[in-house]
Amino acid sequence: MGVYLNRNFLLSYVASFISLFGSKLLMISYVAFVYGETGSATLASAVFAADWIANLFVGLLATRYIDRADARRLLVALNVVAAAITLLFLAALSPRMFPLAVGVVFARALLNSAVNAARVKALVQFFDEEQTDTYSTVFNSSLFLAIAAAGAVGSFVLGLVDLRTVVLLDVATFLLSAALFALVRPDRQRIEATRRESEGVRENVVANLRSAAVVIARSPVISSAFFYIVLAVTALQATYEVLITAVPELWFGMGSSGMAVFFTAEWLAVFAGVFVYQYLSRRGKVPERLQGRLTVALIGFATLMYAVLPLAQGGLGPALAVFVLLVFAGEVVWAHQYKRLISHSPDSRVSSVVGLLTAVYYSLMAVSGFAFSRGMDTIGVEWSIGIDVSVIAVLVVCWEYAARRRRRRPAPGSSEPLISRPATAVPARPLVSASPAEGRPMKEETA
Repeated sequence: MGVYLNRNFLLSYVASFISLFGSKLLMISYVAFVYGETGSATLASAVFAADWIANLFVGLLATRYIDRADARRLLVALNVVAAAITLLFLAALSPRMFPLAVGVVFARALLNSAVNAARVKALVQFFDEEQTDTYSTVFNSSLFLAIAAAGAVGSFVLGLVDLRTVVLLDVATFLLSAALFALVRPDRQRIEATRRESEGVRENVVANLRSAAVVIARSPVISSAFFYIVLAVTALQATYEVLITAVPELWFGMGSSGMAVFFTAEWLAVFAGVFVYQYLSRRGKVPERLQGRLTVALIGFATLMYAVLPLAQGGLGPALAVFVLLVFAGEVVWAHQYKRLISHSPDSRVSSVVGLLTAVYYSLMAVSGFAFSRGMDTIGVEWSIGIDVSVIAVLVVCWEYAARRRRRRPAPGSSEPLISRPATAVPARPLVSASPAEGRPMKEETA
């Protein structure tokens, strides 16, 4: 654990967690408030949709600026502005002000999305290359841990304090996060190297998106990571987050206390998934030839757990056990694929690549979450889960079939083991070579 005592890592991780926790606490508390007042999963999911869809705009329009910005200054400024915007929520606390509240949620989500993109850029500005490889998975797990922790607290916090207090708490977390980010000492050599790599590149929005898409399409590793991340956060995470808001009351009559229990279970599963993956990854426990099969096996296991979840509605214990296994398997897949995405993306393009990824998966999260909610309100939980499981199975089979056909063709590219690098090894970084087609640096794939 000593590797995680790095000053920059602790400051940035704690700052990220605090900011995300406060933001998600307010959103989840408001979702619980809306569901409690209306009893409609559809209206409650509209809050999630407003939060998720905002990432489309930042991912498509803003990442080209973030890739050229000072991540520390940007993170400080964005958190301060988010605190100011959050104060507007004080005028939207009654049910009749729901449209205004959704508007404020959307504006905050724009800022939060920019913060998340800047945090990705911070991975290549706050740390050297070896540290980036080590910290990327754990650093970005703060998002999922914050969501789960905020859900556990937010689902019953309204019984202890009013929504106004939650708003003010959120404002305080943004300001504290800004103060912590201000104390980080960036890696100046890494920043200068990234600036040299991007010198002379001046692209409009369309060209920047095209360049990010080319990076993804040309790399079998990045494209595979892109697919499985999108799958994990749409067909799995978006739908089970919706389930958490309704299932405790529908199946067990527990209301907000049941939501707190399920969110706590999610937090534990996410935490275990991230650190079990890190433990195995740093010790090279899985050979290269098994990494592809293991990813498919984990997705298959998570899908199986999702399929049997309705059978466990007769008891809280079995339902929680199945839910934890579902989240754990999905989190290991996400952790591995995210690490591959970061390590194989060019430093000067990392925010643009991740921005395009988040634009896609947050948009699809909004769509899948809303569709799943509508299904719950119309055809029931069991049928909604059954359709979701079928969609996952079809998508994975089609992707793996297409990927196998591509591998049979004589084309450059390689595969990275799921867990291949020993703890003491210095990771071999990809070389930088000129891409005449794009007129910009590109990283070569390495085995």
